[in-house]
Amino acid sequence: MIGDNTIVFNRVMVIDRTTGSGTYVGVDGNFSVSIKKNDTLMFAYSGYKTKKICFKDSAQQKEYLLAVKLDPLSYQLKEISIYPVKKLSEVQREIEQMESRKKHVVQLQGVDAIQSPITALYERFSKMEQSKRKVAELENEDMKRSVLKDLFRIYIKYDIIDLSDEQFDDFITFCDLPDSYILNATQYELVESIKYRYNKFVELNDYVRHKYERK
Repeated sequence: MIGDNTIVFNRVMVIDRTTGSGTYVGVDGNFSVSIKKNDTLMFAYSGYKTKKICFKDSAQQKEYLLAVKLDPLSYQLKEISIYPVKKLSEVQREIEQMESRKKHVVQLQGVDAIQSPITALYERFSKMEQSKRKVAELENEDMKRSVLKDLFRIYIKYDIIDLSDEQFDDFITFCDLPDSYILNATQYELVESIKYRYNKFVELNDYVRHKYERK
């Protein structure tokens, strides 16, 4: 009889490892096979670990009553992140928001020194104003990367490129797309540009991998 706690499995495979012959466990949990003393029986069921039983050290008898517990298979998977794929129109709105933030960064970079020389000097040397500009620039860079990642997920969905989440940041750095290009290029131009850079990115990674494999 084969069971996990009180469950009896129907259609469990019972195979003689020595001869390769086998049978299935019946609905009632019973089965019948002829084996020799040194033979090993394997019990297999989909989704469970295969169990092996050898009768080498058992007392010989015509029939055996077995209670075989099958343990469920378990796999340790690495953590994955699932992101919703945005519509192209949503990404376009993000690009427009990026343009507004870019203008804000430019405004923080200084004022007209002729119209306001004192304010210009103050902004130039003030640590606080420098910090404001730096924060704005970092926020703009984060937004740019977020927009590009949303684009990548759309392109992956339509088999334009094929990247893992772990490769996104490396590929963004590799692309090195200027803000002005992202803001002014058409969707077609962005697709072609990113696809071209993706092919170069793959070629470079393949070259580096093969180079270290040869060492």
